Amino acid sequence: MRWAVRKQHLPRVDFPYRKASSRPVLDQNERLRLLRETLDNHHIPLHHRAAAVLLLLYAQPLTRIASMRSEQISRTSDGETVIVFEDHPVPVPHPFDEILQQHLADRPNMNTAANRVSAWLFPGYRPGQHLHPGHLMKKLRESGIHLLGARNATLRALVLTMPPPVAAQALGYSTQITEQHAKQAGNTWATYASYRR
Repeated sequence: MRWAVRKQHLPRVDFPYRKASSRPVLDQNERLRLLRETLDNHHIPLHHRAAAVLLLLYAQPLTRIASMRSEQISRTSDGETVIVFEDHPVPVPHPFDEILQQHLADRPNMNTAANRVSAWLFPGYRPGQHLHPGHLMKKLRESGIHLLGARNATLRALVLTMPPPVAAQALGYSTQITEQHAKQAGNTWATYASYRR
């Protein structure tokens, strides 16, 4: 249709954009339950637990999680684990730091000759490629995590504890997204110093 309009085979047509009528959000108790299960359930493979930590603590989309590089997680000189999503290191609270450090030390799919030096945090089954996000999506859903609901719940929890621009900069989101989640969570940070004119 757009091509036909551009080539003047049809008159100009406006296409309405679909707006989601609701955004699934887990409540905080359910999110905390999932975090506890991520810590305690050792039947879930370690790399799936590491992906769940990144989703449930930092609201990272699985497409971004799958393509993370191992150098994004490091230890500071005082032993604190930090993770970099954009430019600034973000601390990883204990005991979740142990899951990420264990995963770093024992990443799967590293036993082939071409993958031994893989830089991906989640190396894929094909040499030189990261794990496909669809694989992580399937496995996390099977472990009982509602992906979009969990990500929305995490974003809302984060923008209630820090100003939306700070959350956006730390987590790699646009300020508009974090502002929207802050408004839906009932906190606009109107008293935050940088908002005063």
